[in-house]
Amino acid sequence: MTGAPKISVFHDGRDRVGESPLWDAGSASLWWVDIGGMALRRKHVASGRLTSFGLDIMPGALALDEDGSIIIAAGAGWYRFHAGTGALSLIVEVTAPHPDMRMNDGVVDPAGRFWAGTMHMPPEREPMGTFYAFDGDKAVAMVDGLRTQNGCAISPDGKTFYLSDSHPAVRTIWAFDFDVDTGELANRRVFHKPSRGRPDGACVDADGCYWFAAVDGGCIIQLDPDGNEVASIDLPMSRPTKPAFGGDDLSTIFVTSMSAGLDATQLAYEPLAGSVLAVEAGVRGFAQPRFRRTPARQPAAAGS
Repeated sequence: MTGAPKISVFHDGRDRVGESPLWDAGSASLWWVDIGGMALRRKHVASGRLTSFGLDIMPGALALDEDGSIIIAAGAGWYRFHAGTGALSLIVEVTAPHPDMRMNDGVVDPAGRFWAGTMHMPPEREPMGTFYAFDGDKAVAMVDGLRTQNGCAISPDGKTFYLSDSHPAVRTIWAFDFDVDTGELANRRVFHKPSRGRPDGACVDADGCYWFAAVDGGCIIQLDPDGNEVASIDLPMSRPTKPAFGGDDLSTIFVTSMSAGLDATQLAYEPLAGSVLAVEAGVRGFAQPRFRRTPARQPAAAGS
């Protein structure tokens, strides 16, 4: 990162739990969700036109399908969103160990699998979350024993997979060796334990640096491929949730945030809590893969 970053407000709102920003180059728009508000949003960059869709289930992570439609990891499964009607149709569902569980963060790998994991609502119970790889046909449990699954991202060369747990009792980012062809994760190790905030959603830039939102830390943090902090950008809210690269040249970092968890005094002090920011930091991302059905490449079930 070079020079002082420029921060602007992309969407001035009060999302309860804004999450999963997703750049759609085809429409030059940003998609994201409000988990607590049970809504899906899309904003066109040039016109500033905002469209919101109310949902009947809590959304977690978003991905673009090969055909340009939106796939949502929500509730206890993956759904296809039908923009014309605003309806969701279930693709596949997993069996969660407790009824009060939902999908949280996710990422699509270079083979087209949509990875996402479950967490308990609220996240105070014992670690019962599971991280799944979904190939369009079935979902296979890959990592278990999670509390608040988060931080999914994959290196530009597809060889390193990142995953975090943002629960206050864990606050850890892990790295795995990743085999794109088989979908296997190996050599789990601690990548970074933040000194500020908790590691929420994340993305990776074109140089292989990992960026994560430090929720309750009021910033986004850049880590080099060895897990060392190399930069941080303070934000005008304490609870950022996830960064994602977008814009015509993928040089804008869109950052969602939440207003949930703040009392009236804190909300008055943080008028942008729940908004989406646009950060120009002099770095670029890379085009993210799209979801596609790849049942022949589904990994074998794995443990923690």
